[in-house]
Amino acid sequence: MLLRTSTVLGALALTFNLLACSSDDTGGSKGEPAEEEAESNGENPDGVDDLPPLPDDVALPIVFVHGFAGSAQQYQSQAMRFAANGYPADRIRAFDHDGAGVDYTGYADGVDGVIDGVLAEYGVDKVYLVGHSRGTSVSSGYMGDPARAAKVAKYISLDGFGCAAADAASIPCIAPNQGELPGQAHVEVATSKECFAKQYEFLVGSPPEVVDIVPQRKPVVISGRAVNFPANTGRDGTTLQIWELEGDSGERAGTTPIYEKVLGPDGDFGPVTLDSRKLYEKVLFSPGGTSQHIYAQRYPRSSTLARILSGAPDAPSRVNANITPDHANLIVLRMREWYATDDPDLPGDESDVLEISTERPSGGAAPVNAIQSFVANGAIALHIHDDAATPKESSLSALPFFSTQPFQTGVDVYMPAAEPADGTITVKNLPRGDASAPQVLRFPNWSAENHTVMVMFSDYAVD
Repeated sequence: MLLRTSTVLGALALTFNLLACSSDDTGGSKGEPAEEEAESNGENPDGVDDLPPLPDDVALPIVFVHGFAGSAQQYQSQAMRFAANGYPADRIRAFDHDGAGVDYTGYADGVDGVIDGVLAEYGVDKVYLVGHSRGTSVSSGYMGDPARAAKVAKYISLDGFGCAAADAASIPCIAPNQGELPGQAHVEVATSKECFAKQYEFLVGSPPEVVDIVPQRKPVVISGRAVNFPANTGRDGTTLQIWELEGDSGERAGTTPIYEKVLGPDGDFGPVTLDSRKLYEKVLFSPGGTSQHIYAQRYPRSSTLARILSGAPDAPSRVNANITPDHANLIVLRMREWYATDDPDLPGDESDVLEISTERPSGGAAPVNAIQSFVANGAIALHIHDDAATPKESSLSALPFFSTQPFQTGVDVYMPAAEPADGTITVKNLPRGDASAPQVLRFPNWSAENHTVMVMFSDYAVD
């Protein structure tokens, strides 16, 4: 049986040794906030308008509690879907807590603080509470206190401990899980459109009209946090830049970022106005380390739950990587498990292809598929770089350390690089279930010696 059917308790016991990559740098920071919005207002004439707003008594605030090694990012797609259906986006909140800690009492107190804040903000008596994975344990403990349970109108347990605590407190509850959603693994249960439909109907009382994430007509506005992962503490003192890219080339458009901010203790950034038709690069700098470049697919809709997952220069993802000046290091991340092998019990091709190639004047690297059998159908983060054992060769073997880490794996792929960059790396994902809709990102072949790259693919189809 494939690991996509792994049990919740097993997932809760796993240690997710920091998806994040090093995110520090010695240069590039101007140190002062720049203009926070693009010159264009970013309106997309081919986009769609949200449905009319839902009544306030129906659209109670939603508070999401993530699981082990998680963050608000696990609910970003669902928040977009709720907003498209007329749910006020500002009423969807997330409680970020230490994804590797065990202070369950403290986490329940944190949930209470968020809930009390939104109750006061909106003048309501109750919220909808949603937990995923270990977040269902935190939520169950929270509802074990009658005074706190009285603040919860409905509860959703996503692939976790179920409805026992809610039932005991007479709180209406549903518990979508892998058994109800064939072919979906632990994280995908939290992010899929099929699970969204169940959540929306339970909370609102009727099926959603929109389940796919499509570009909005009005300008996209994002805000969020840059965090030390998995602790989810803010990247205090780092400088964030956001650059518009030239088409899909991966090259920066212009000579100045559209946004620049020195981050405070909470790591908050934004709001930043983007264009849903354009691609962007985020770069995180701080004195004394390397730069982290984040390349993601287009933002089709606004989001207040954007997260930049990062770490110090001595984070495990960099300490255990092979660092040389002539190759690139990537982390490829998706909030939907990567599948290396097809499931014969499901229709169609249910395996992923992740094709990586490098082009440069002095010679690049031919395309290879980085999804190999040892991905084990359970990885979320793929660490991809040249193995010290086979330099300048793509053996496609498992990388030491990374392939022993839960929810992660590592694959030996040689991507020639230089300082400064002298070529382009292309990463193409043919997503399982829909290989006809390739997702492609390009970017400079940054040298691993001074740079780390995170490639973030969406967990939904993007045009």
